[in-house]
Amino acid sequence: MNKINGKKIIIFIILVFAVLNASWFLITTIRYNKFVKDLPKVKYGSYGTKKEDGYNYSVKKPDYLHYTGNLAVNNSEKGELLIIWPLISGGYKYGVILQEKQESWNIYIDENMKPIDKDDPYAAQKIEEHKAGVKALISKANEMWNLK
Repeated sequence: MNKINGKKIIIFIILVFAVLNASWFLITTIRYNKFVKDLPKVKYGSYGTKKEDGYNYSVKKPDYLHYTGNLAVNNSEKGELLIIWPLISGGYKYGVILQEKQESWNIYIDENMKPIDKDDPYAAQKIEEHKAGVKALISKANEMWNLK
């Protein structure tokens, strides 16, 4: 009896692991396929950066057994980067990195370019200073990946 119970436990663990892996693979593949279709594929299933009109586009698919990857659009000449985290349940989270000379600001924003942290006076000020650039990044991301 003990050998049969031990075998059943091992088979159960293997089945759970297989189902977990298969569901992760299907969920992330379905969610990220539309984002990577226009990017050049490089070795081992990863995707390169696409450069177009002075903007760089890239996709980071989720790591093994993780569900969070990201999309990025940047304008390196202006020091502006938009990062978009697709949510498995639908929708997106947004963040920008703004660089000026030797300083950098990481700011989480909503889809309307408003800082998530309402108590940070520098966030609102920096977003306002870079409003045109951030708006262009969001527009370029929507054109590239049809986020709406």
